[in-house]
Amino acid sequence: MVAAADAGKPTWCEKTPFNLLCMDFLRELVPEATIVHVKRHPVAVVASHVDQPWAPPTVDGALAWLKPVYDRWLAWKTTVDLTGKRYVEVRAEDLAANWPEQRRALFALLGVDDFATRSPFQPHKLENRKDQFDPETRELVERTLGGVIGAMGYP
Repeated sequence: MVAAADAGKPTWCEKTPFNLLCMDFLRELVPEATIVHVKRHPVAVVASHVDQPWAPPTVDGALAWLKPVYDRWLAWKTTVDLTGKRYVEVRAEDLAANWPEQRRALFALLGVDDFATRSPFQPHKLENRKDQFDPETRELVERTLGGVIGAMGYP
């Protein structure tokens, strides 16, 4: 990647969540890239969104905004053979829970030299969303995103 080379780095990371909407384009643009999708439990994503100034401020609004993104990503995954396609999914919660071990495993999978780095994840910030919603609201979110939650491997 030119941006990485210009900065004297072997790796370039781009972390825009809505890249999920253009995975085919990214593969075409940078076919040698490995895409690492750091995913987070969808209920926590909705909870986070309602607190952001740039996102819909209501649960219904956040669900209406996020569900099509998740649905498009899941549709893409079912139409693409990801075997050997340099696509890796990892849970943010796992990275936060044990950064050194998870980092080593991820770097080994990517073929990147491991070196001690400070975790970019703050476990308390990932966990603080777990109980943000009252039971009725959480049930609405889980019902609306149930297929997504299961497809992402979350209980």
